[in-house]
Amino acid sequence: MTGVVCLGGANVDRKLRVAAPVRPGSSNPATARETFGGVARNVAENLARCGIPVQLLTAVGQDAAGRALLDAAAQAGIDVHAVQPIDGALTGSYTAVLDSDGSLYVALAHMDLCEQLTPDWLVQHADVCRGAALVVADLNLPVATLAALVTAAAGEGAPPLVLVAVSEAKMDRLPPWLHGVRLLVLNRGELAAWAGTDVLADGVARLRAAGVRDVVVTLGEAGLCHTSVAGALVFLAAPVVPAEAVVDVTGAGDALAAGLCHGLWTGAVADHGWSLTCVQALARAAWTVQCAETVVPNAEQFSPIPPDSL
Repeated sequence: MTGVVCLGGANVDRKLRVAAPVRPGSSNPATARETFGGVARNVAENLARCGIPVQLLTAVGQDAAGRALLDAAAQAGIDVHAVQPIDGALTGSYTAVLDSDGSLYVALAHMDLCEQLTPDWLVQHADVCRGAALVVADLNLPVATLAALVTAAAGEGAPPLVLVAVSEAKMDRLPPWLHGVRLLVLNRGELAAWAGTDVLADGVARLRAAGVRDVVVTLGEAGLCHTSVAGALVFLAAPVVPAEAVVDVTGAGDALAAGLCHGLWTGAVADHGWSLTCVQALARAAWTVQCAETVVPNAEQFSPIPPDSL
C-alpha cells in the first residue's frame, strides 16, 4: 500500500508554561521548552511513528532551525527529501503560553513561509500527490493552493483528501467549493468562524452542502462529533484525563487528526464506520496531553481498540 503525503506547516514550537495563573500585563515566571511542530508536520510524525510511510511537503528556512527540523523529521521516519530550504527566510515558529494547569492561554504563530507554497509549487509535486494513498493538507496553505488541491481531489482516480484546520483566523482560506474533500477536521470555534453560527448541526450541514463528504468537529474535553453515513451527527465522549495528569495540550488536535487519517489509510473507516476510528483518535489526543512532547514518541501506546469495545 502506498503512503500518505502531508502538505502544510512545519515550524519550531516554543512552549512557555507559567508557574502560577497568568497575570496579564505583568512578568510571569515560566519554564520553557522547544520542540518541532506545525500541523502537517505533526500529523506526519504521528503517522510515521505508527509505521505508515509518509512524505512531508513544506517549506523551511535556510537556517539552523530548518536543518534541525528536517533532521528530526527524518529520524522520526518522515520522508523529507523533497523539502527545499528557502534562502533568506526564517523557519516558521509557534510560541504557546500555557497556563499553570497546562491549558493554552495564548499562542503566536509566525507562518509566513507557508505563503511560498503556491499552486506552482504544488504542480512540482503533483505526481507525488497523485501516487499517494491519502493526501493530508492543513489550512496554513494559501487559498489558491488549497483550491488547486480540492480541484485535483475531485478528479477521477485521485486519492482521498483530508483537510485539517489550524485556527479560526485561517478559516477564510477554505475554498467555497469542497467537492473533492473526503474529510475535514476542525474544532467548534473554527466551524463557527467559517459558518457564522454556533449551532453545530447547521455549520456541519453547510460544509456538507459545500461538498465535504465527512466532518469531524473536536469539542475539547467533551470529545467530538462526526457525521454518519446518513449525515446525522454522532457525539463521542473523550477519555477522562485527570487535571494533574495534563502536561501540555499542544499537539493533541494534530494527534487526533492523525488518528482519523490512520483509520482512512488502513481501511478501518470503510470496515467499521467513523466511530471506532474516532474513539482511537480521542485516545491518541488523551495520551498527547499527558506528554511534554508535541508528538508522543511511543507508537505502541496507540494499540488498536477492538470494535466490540465500543
